[in-house]
Amino acid sequence: MGTRMPGFRRKVMVEIDQLERLIEMAELAGRSVPANIQESEEILKQKDSIISQAYLEAQRIKGVAEQEASSLTNAAESEFNSRVSENEVLREAEELAEQMKEKARQEANQIIDDAQRRAQRFMGESDIAAAMRREGADQYAREVLFNLESHLADVLGQVRRGIDSLRVDNRGQTASPNYAPQGSHGQESHV
Repeated sequence: MGTRMPGFRRKVMVEIDQLERLIEMAELAGRSVPANIQESEEILKQKDSIISQAYLEAQRIKGVAEQEASSLTNAAESEFNSRVSENEVLREAEELAEQMKEKARQEANQIIDDAQRRAQRFMGESDIAAAMRREGADQYAREVLFNLESHLADVLGQVRRGIDSLRVDNRGQTASPNYAPQGSHGQESHV
């Protein structure tokens, strides 16, 4: 990556294109990981929405069933009132009204149970989908970071080899002690 320049002891020229590619790779890696995490959070929000919708649907169905039961009860009571004078008819009407109430209760309970099972199934599917997306996002982030680490290690090795080759001048003498590395930025101090 670096090239020694004649007349410039202990200095290496680095191609700007290669440096810009490294910077672009680091920026891409930094942008893609939050996008995948945000997508996982959106899935979790959708799961809550599905659960709320299922609950509201169960409540609506229960209300319809109760209204139907009330309607059936009112109809039975009306029929009962019209036949008050006849004992046998009265007893049959009471039995029929109780049967209708029980049937309406059973249907309402069945509808509520079905809605709750659907809501639980939706929750399970949402949890699985969210976990899979989270795992996919994590795997992608690991791959990008491993590739970046590998590439940076190659570049760092090239820089170190360049520095090592500059420590000995062309006559085979050790370079002057004026060289001192400056932290992780790869800068040198020149006096």
